[in-house]
Amino acid sequence: MHDGVFFEDHGIPTATVISAEFVGAARAQAEALGATEYRTVVVPHPIQPLTRDEVRALADKAYDDIVRRLTT
Repeated sequence: MHDGVFFEDHGIPTATVISAEFVGAARAQAEALGATEYRTVVVPHPIQPLTRDEVRALADKAYDDIVRRLTT
């Protein structure tokens, strides 16, 4: 979150990807950094036990959201 907020503050678009388990923590960190409008790309939790192909499938599903965050 710190890096994403830092870069956004300096005019560099970011797409911070988190799993659903960490939405509350990410929001709290963004607010603590004064970035109440900062948005993340959320993927299902957990990620750790997934196979490489399953992670690729998650990335494919998140792709449009990531591109949108970087271009709008």
